[in-house]
Amino acid sequence: MQPGHTGGPWPHRVFRIAIAVAVLGFVSAPDATDAAAGVRSLPQAAEARSAPSPAALAPAAIWVGRAAQMEAHLRTAAIVDIEEIGTGVTRPKRAHLQPAEPFESLVWKPLPPGRRSGHWESYKSEIAAYELDKLLEMNMVPPVVEREIDGERGAAVMWLPSIKSVKQSGGKMPAGVEWGRPTRKMLTFDNFIGNDDRNAGNILLGPPGELILIDHSRAFVTDDDLPRKIERVDGQLWSRIQRLTRDDLVRALGTWMEGDAIGAMLRRREKMSAAIEKLAARKNRATVVID
Repeated sequence: MQPGHTGGPWPHRVFRIAIAVAVLGFVSAPDATDAAAGVRSLPQAAEARSAPSPAALAPAAIWVGRAAQMEAHLRTAAIVDIEEIGTGVTRPKRAHLQPAEPFESLVWKPLPPGRRSGHWESYKSEIAAYELDKLLEMNMVPPVVEREIDGERGAAVMWLPSIKSVKQSGGKMPAGVEWGRPTRKMLTFDNFIGNDDRNAGNILLGPPGELILIDHSRAFVTDDDLPRKIERVDGQLWSRIQRLTRDDLVRALGTWMEGDAIGAMLRRREKMSAAIEKLAARKNRATVVID
């Protein structure tokens, strides 16, 4: 369940398929204009529409530059009420906080590590995704910390008010040149962490050109399969991923990892590199690794 959720059921598998197809339009089309046109041609694609200038809208990632403050609030703010959100496979809850600043609510996900309905799930994966986001300087995953509530440990996730998911916006990925880079970053990140659960309900839409990524409890698995076909990658993010050492990952994520999850990340990185080099050999590298 996303922070800032305003109601409605979780996406079904059809939404995951539609999003997977739609987002690939951004990374496989010859240029950004063709990418937008390709996405609009899909049944689930967005209609072309005018939007305010990005400069005129406040960013959705309101924690940037204030992460320590947000994390402290997640850990220490008093919980005055907790309620069922009512939807979602993992049955998250919303906790209301006091004081209500810098934000009024958190999403509570007390998922012990383990397999459920054939999927690996863990609240620790939520924290790992945020810590990796910080390490990679992505600013796309909202703050998450470990906390204990009523004797139960879990992930406390910053609730983002007044922001909708792709599903809540009609289930259609937005079209436009400005959405190309965040989409490439999302796909690159998901391949690295082994997240095959990206769907219309856990992609949040900020102002044009800004995606917020949530719900990573099924990521950081120990197999090394790549969830997404690689067509293009964000050059800056890929360079940061390439520079990471095992020691870097152990320091940042070791507390939250199970089994050989870090080893699996490194093996996925090798597969990503091989796929990128194969594409670059067939095409101009500048059309594969986009800076």
